[in-house]
Amino acid sequence: MDCAANRRLMDERLDGSIKPAAARALEAHISVCSSCRREWEMLAAVDRVLADAPLDRAPAGFEQSVVTEIVRRVEVRRRVESIVIPAACGTAAVAVGYGVHRIVNWEAARLLARGIGEAANGVLAPLAEPLAEAPDLVTTLSQEPSVAGVVLAFAVAAVVFLGFSAFRFAKQLTLEWH
Repeated sequence: MDCAANRRLMDERLDGSIKPAAARALEAHISVCSSCRREWEMLAAVDRVLADAPLDRAPAGFEQSVVTEIVRRVEVRRRVESIVIPAACGTAAVAVGYGVHRIVNWEAARLLARGIGEAANGVLAPLAEPLAEAPDLVTTLSQEPSVAGVVLAFAVAAVVFLGFSAFRFAKQLTLEWH
């Protein structure tokens, strides 16, 4: 038997859970291995000191104060998550909206709305008016591929974040209801 296996047997012997055959094997090994013998002597000495040491009881109410602190920390975390997750989702939603706003070619949207309005004999014409007021700066920026790519990448990242956050938030609410 190797030294590592005998060290495990030393722990069993100190715990009083060693089998007689294993105890004999440990004694045989300790008698020939000076390294394990020194370790056994140290472990036995520490065990004797600990056995002789007086045990102090925890102060009255200690267990309750630990449980109370754990519950308090869980509640703080739950409150923070219930504020942070919706706030982050809202921020991500604003980022997605802003990204879509920056990417859309508003000139084409205006033309589409006018066409729809004319095709519907003026029923949808009120939609064309607000779109006609869209700033031309957005149209200029939306035609630059680098700007559109960066904004689109942020929008996709925000949508992914929204999805995961919404899933986690729904899971948290489900756990609280049960």
